[in-house]
Amino acid sequence: MAVGVRVPSLAPRTAAPPKEPGARLVFGGRSPDVACFASVSNARDPLREVGRPVFAVLGDPVAHSLSPAMHEAGLRAWGRPGVYVALRVLAEDFATAAAGAFALGLAGLNVTVPHKARALAVAVDASEAARAIGAANTLVRGERGWVAHNTDADGFVAGLGELGIRHVDRVVVLGGGGAARAVVWGLLARGVAGQVTWISRRPSALPAWAGVAARGWSELSGCLPGSDLLVDATSVGMEGGPTAYPIDPDPAVLAPGAAVVDLSYGRHPSALLRRARAAGRRTQDGRAMLLHQGVRAQALWWGDEVPARVVDAMRRALEM
Repeated sequence: MAVGVRVPSLAPRTAAPPKEPGARLVFGGRSPDVACFASVSNARDPLREVGRPVFAVLGDPVAHSLSPAMHEAGLRAWGRPGVYVALRVLAEDFATAAAGAFALGLAGLNVTVPHKARALAVAVDASEAARAIGAANTLVRGERGWVAHNTDADGFVAGLGELGIRHVDRVVVLGGGGAARAVVWGLLARGVAGQVTWISRRPSALPAWAGVAARGWSELSGCLPGSDLLVDATSVGMEGGPTAYPIDPDPAVLAPGAAVVDLSYGRHPSALLRRARAAGRRTQDGRAMLLHQGVRAQALWWGDEVPARVVDAMRRALEM
């Protein structure tokens, strides 16, 4: 099955076959005069289930995403109609794919690596948080187009609550992308952190926020000792991402009782989390943030508070 929005003025391109086994839907190549192309790699055709809202997560890569399982578990527990699918969208096709999803009537979108800044750019309006952060992970249908929100920031802070963290004096955040921006903004805006050291390959490109010291990777070793929280918001270890840090962070030099959060998740703890546990530090992977940002996305899509039983079902789907 293929779906598309016809734009005759677009130059023809050959449709590419799915490159990512396991993704429910794959956005990538274009057939002649079709702006976006999706091929379904499972038997179900959710776009033809009349009367059932369709939600999706857009990213590249996206086959690893636990969002479909989490959100569909929540929809079932809530008794809400709807299906949730994963769409692989190439960077150069994001604007077209987002417009196509709106034209097709999708009810709401999540956005993941590497499209969070693009999601803000294609929106017709945005929340205060999304504008301040400069990135969006949730798109809600408006009358004229998508409205951008960022639920990552508060989702991350809520995840810290599961570690018993309400306030920390010194935090080190690794990475300069949309997830890192949400983490830093959330820490500051919600009063969780006293001082944030933000490590990036291009520290000069980071926002000049009060309470933040932007540093390059060459300065990491001097920033970690005595810190209370280390957050890895890089793409290290993700499919298609780098396999190593520019400088390896050492959790053992953090303050006693410190915590290490890696926003990635997988079948096994990351190397960073394994080292942190070996050093006696508390750890958390990205499922906590995924859960809490997802709960907030559901509330935005439906315009209703998410019941506790639905949150519990979403948590079980993540095997937390």
